[in-house]
Amino acid sequence: MASISRSSKKPTLLHISKGALVRHNDREYVVMRVADLNKVLVREVASGEMALLTISSLEEPTRSSAPAARESALEEMSEEAWAQAEYRLKVLEPLLSARPGRSRQDYADVAAQANVSVSTIYRWMKDYTATGLVSSLLPTRRAGGRGRSRLSAEVKLIVDHYIQNHHLTLQKPSVTESTREIRRLCDSARLSPLPSETTVRRHLDWIDEQERVKRREGAHQARQRFAVNKGSIPDTDWPLAMVQMDHTLLPVIIVDDEHRKPINRAWITLTIDVNSRVCLGMYLSLDPPSAMSAGMCVSHAILTKEAWMARMGYADIEWPFYGVMDVLHMDNAREFRGRMLLSAGKEYHIDIHLRPVKQPHYGAHIERLMGTVSQELKAVKGATFCGPAEKGEYDAEGNACMTFDELEKWLVLMFARYHRDLHSGIGTTPLTKWREGILGTNKQPGRGLPPRRTDEERVRLDFMPYEERTVQDYGVVIDNVHYFHDVLRPWVNARDPKYPKHSRKFRFRYDPRDISTLYFFDPDIQRYFPIPYRDTGLPPVSIWELRAAQKKAEEIGIDVYSEREVFSLITRQREIEDAAAAKTKTARRAKQQRSQQAKARETKKTDLPTVSVVAPSTTAPALRGYDPDKIRPLDDDE
Repeated sequence: MASISRSSKKPTLLHISKGALVRHNDREYVVMRVADLNKVLVREVASGEMALLTISSLEEPTRSSAPAARESALEEMSEEAWAQAEYRLKVLEPLLSARPGRSRQDYADVAAQANVSVSTIYRWMKDYTATGLVSSLLPTRRAGGRGRSRLSAEVKLIVDHYIQNHHLTLQKPSVTESTREIRRLCDSARLSPLPSETTVRRHLDWIDEQERVKRREGAHQARQRFAVNKGSIPDTDWPLAMVQMDHTLLPVIIVDDEHRKPINRAWITLTIDVNSRVCLGMYLSLDPPSAMSAGMCVSHAILTKEAWMARMGYADIEWPFYGVMDVLHMDNAREFRGRMLLSAGKEYHIDIHLRPVKQPHYGAHIERLMGTVSQELKAVKGATFCGPAEKGEYDAEGNACMTFDELEKWLVLMFARYHRDLHSGIGTTPLTKWREGILGTNKQPGRGLPPRRTDEERVRLDFMPYEERTVQDYGVVIDNVHYFHDVLRPWVNARDPKYPKHSRKFRFRYDPRDISTLYFFDPDIQRYFPIPYRDTGLPPVSIWELRAAQKKAEEIGIDVYSEREVFSLITRQREIEDAAAAKTKTARRAKQQRSQQAKARETKKTDLPTVSVVAPSTTAPALRGYDPDKIRPLDDDE
């Protein structure tokens, strides 16, 4: 509002509102809307041009105006409507200037000159004198009220058909283009009057905005703009109620252990507790995402972290988060839809939820955590940033300096800090939120400490991928590799207890990083046993090395069923990679993968079950009447 000092006979207050008549530089304007605390959008009365003026530069009009409020969308009024309002004001000028002594004859003269009824002139005068606003003289809508078309049925049919079939499409023609085409169609049909662009816009306005956005920009944009953001996921009022998991390729180049030269980037799998935002588990790998990386991350989330932290050299740092989650929430990636996670979920009473396809907002918490990790890594030498524009001329490979193990340690320290920093989404630190949810507060009891799993090797094995096979007299064959151990003898050619005519199948777990050992779950003893190669002279290899060698064997005509020849190819490929490691990034990465797999084998000696490996007997029994191949389990029913 602006106060203007004028003669005492003139108004001393200038009311700024929609439709008010104001003056600027001796030209009259109508206020269309208030744009800011000190600016208004106006339309000049004479020319109809729009302008943005400061309130301090405005003055009261030559004809004083009183404060009023009009709900019309003035900026949407057509030029024809404004011209009609200004014409009506001009018609009323003789009556407004003769204000003290207006007679009925004066009204009649003006009505005759304007070719309208006397009652119309009275109505115009009543509207204008009540508000002092030009907008009060704008023509009112007719024909049935809001949302009803005044077009003829034939024209309306063309308008509606074109809007539904052409305008509301992903091609997104402009309103002007659509109006031009609608008018052409109506003209071809010899229909009149032709609808104006304002009319077409009015018909579009009657269509729900969400529907318009969905039809012209897609369902995703409609959800982004109109879907209700509840702010939090329901039923996650305590730790471990829901955990989200996902993979990402870390935006930093790492180097190999030997040559300290770049070998590209590593993958990380993370789990986050939705309630507290703590990182519950992680798994770092040079191998692409798989069921193995998902299982390793979940088992890491379930188990306590003390031994792992001590192995990393950080026994003094707390990572006190563990436990079986109620719900495990993931996207629809193939590695999350496998039978391993489903069977392990049933075993541990974990409800597996897969989020809808192409709706990433369902996994917002894990996405934000991965974004936090990526943002932190931008400060590390060798960072690849978010793309060429952000990276600029920075040489990521030339600046790379961290090895795989060093990156893993860096991540542990980063998460230790993350857990102790204020999180804006929960208003406290993740560590504090976890503690409150577990131990409780003065206002709300906690859920209590989650049970600690004492069968850690069983947990790790239950979340490894598996194959189902029958046990034959030669042992088990998986991927054309034979495995055998004496613990399998009682189960050779065992029959299925439910379907006696069929052979019984058993689950054999395996680590894709090292397939030299399978893990057989004995259904009677209820524990896992390691099953080694039948040919104990074969070297440990990864599943990816084996498949690459088998493919190469097919190409050069080697029998893929000959284990010795296939594994000989693997040895030769390793020798080539070792020789090329100093020269090529691919060779260095392959060698580093083998190095990490060797470290994993050493870790398995303490984390997974081991038994002495005894080669299957190939000679006659040492004792008369004894043949280990004929040993069968004792049946108490016999």
